[in-house]
Parts: sequence; structure tokens; C-alpha cells
Amino acid sequence: MAGGPVGSASLADAVAPANPETAARPVHVDAPASPVDANASVDPADAVASASRADANVSAGPADVDALPSRADAVAPASPADAVASASRADANVSASPANVDAPPIPADADAPAGPRTPAGAPALGLVTIGQAPRADLRPDAEPLLPGVRLVEHGALDADRFDGDAEAATRRLLAPEDGEAPLISRLRDGRSVLLGHGALVPRIEDAVGRAERDGAAATLLLCTGRFPAVRSRRPLLFAEPLVQQAVAATVGTDPVGIVCPHPDQAEDVSQRWAQLLPGRVQAATADPYGPAERVLDDIAAAARTLADRGSSWLVLDCIGYTEQMRAAALRAAGRPVLLARAIAVRMAAEVVAASG
Repeated sequence: MAGGPVGSASLADAVAPANPETAARPVHVDAPASPVDANASVDPADAVASASRADANVSAGPADVDALPSRADAVAPASPADAVASASRADANVSASPANVDAPPIPADADAPAGPRTPAGAPALGLVTIGQAPRADLRPDAEPLLPGVRLVEHGALDADRFDGDAEAATRRLLAPEDGEAPLISRLRDGRSVLLGHGALVPRIEDAVGRAERDGAAATLLLCTGRFPAVRSRRPLLFAEPLVQQAVAATVGTDPVGIVCPHPDQAEDVSQRWAQLLPGRVQAATADPYGPAERVLDDIAAAARTLADRGSSWLVLDCIGYTEQMRAAALRAAGRPVLLARAIAVRMAAEVVAASG
């Protein structure tokens, strides 16, 4: 999850297609249809509680990409008491290293479960996290949504050192500016790091380039923060507009509660979502990278607080939130819970399929 300039993101910005002749800058596509018909009504039994059904069928080619149509007029809000939160399980954070720096070999993560084997010739999706790869916390949720797709993971911080005497200097180098809403991500060892946008952009570009050299047909940037243009040669998807437009098409005018990781993000997150959604927006915080013994309780408490304040839908607005965390929030709040990682990975899978 991340902070950034205030203003809602267009779904058109979610896909930055690349033309081989103009790969130095992303190609802009038409903006999607406007969000939600406030007067539509749907029987709760038929309510769509999956943000992935915001209908972002993306067709991505090497030269251009048509904007994803919004289903704002097709999906109406559901009664929170009866809606079933069924946003699917996905999430795939990736990582990248500083520009012009070769990433060191990445050791296998002993905690990562052995996933299904993917044929060598299978289409590949690049997963670029703003932290370090591999992300053992992501694959269990992402792989069931990507059958037959080879995942290529890279991290923005893969070449940065967070050990010994180097750690303090690295954290200072990557820290947000004074007054900047921070980004937060996971390191390879499971710890978290607060980040600013300035130092990350060249590192992200390098990670995207490595994913493309590894055969990625498209790459998903696994962060729900806002970023400037990032150079790529193939379709590059930004999680934030994918998630925001999907949620907007699902919740209608209902009040929405946003869960984000860090207290310094809450104001920025509330403002960005309020510019997009017609209903009331409020935020609460719970760190997905916090101590394992209490992280589920913290997320449940944040979800319960938002429900008690009147939120009809909840959004876990960080790629770090898992399906297990979604389940904890759902039990605590009794409200449908939309999961950012699930939405973003589903949309990315569509782009890989469209690219052949």
C-alpha cells in the first residue's frame, strides 16, 4: 500500500502498453466509463461481492491496449448484511533492484510452499514487488488464480542490503521524504520497510526490465500506491487503478471502509478513495507485516471498527494482505471484504491470456 498525489486513478492508467518504437514512455489509452449507477438495485442474493468482477477484460498487444470497460452501470451495491465476500484469492508481490545493477542470486525461501509445476513453454507473468523477491506470502494466493501461467518474480530492492552495518544506511536512502505518505513492503526475510517514491522508481524500472528479459508477457506492479510512468517494452499493469475501478464498480454508493498498513497513510488513502467513490469513505490501519502472533487480531480489530462506524463494504488496500487476513476481517466485521491482491492478480491473468 502506498501514498501518493491526491486524486483518483483512471483504469486506463492500469495498463501501460509498450510499443517497441516508443518503449521509453507508456502509451496512454482511453479512460473507462464512469463508475457506478447510484440508482441501480440488485437482490442481495445476486450481489457481486467480488471486486475482480469489475469487468476489466484487457486486451494487450505489443503496440497498443484498449481501455478496460467499467461495469459501473451493471453492478449495483448489495446489502452488507447479506452480501457474501467472495473476492478471489490472489496476490503477487514482486521485487526489483536499482537501475543498472545486476541483482544477486536469490536464495530459495524455505517457507515457500512447493507450488504446481508449470510447463517450460507456459506464458509468463512478471510480478514486481517494491520490496524483495521472492514473496513466499504471495504465491499461495496467486497460483490458484493463474493455472498454467509461469510466475517471474523480481523485487525493486533485490540488490539492496538490509544486513549488518549496511542496513541503517539503506533504510535512510530509501525512506520517504518529510511529509510524504510512505509506501511499505516486505523484505525477503519477512521484515518490512518504509519507502519513498523517489528512490524506488529507477529500481522498479530495472525490476520490470529483468522480468521482461525472463520472458514475461506482461508485468504486474504489486503495490496499491501511485507511481509516475515506468518504462517497459510489454504491457505493465499498475495495481492501484485496477483495484480502485473494480471496487467502484462493485460497491455503488454504499459507505466503504479502507484498511491500510500504516497510520501515516490513512489520510492520503482516505482522500484518494473519496475522490473516486460517491459514498462515505473512512480508513483504519493494520500492518500486514506485523508480528505474526497478533497480525490477524489487528486486522480483525480494524475491520470491526470500520463496520461499527457504518461501513457497508471493506477493502484490504495493500498487496500484503492475504486471504487468511481477509477471512479474519470478514469474521470480525460481518461485512463483505474485497482483497487488493486478489483483484490485481485476476486482472493480470486476463492480460496474459489476451497476449497469447
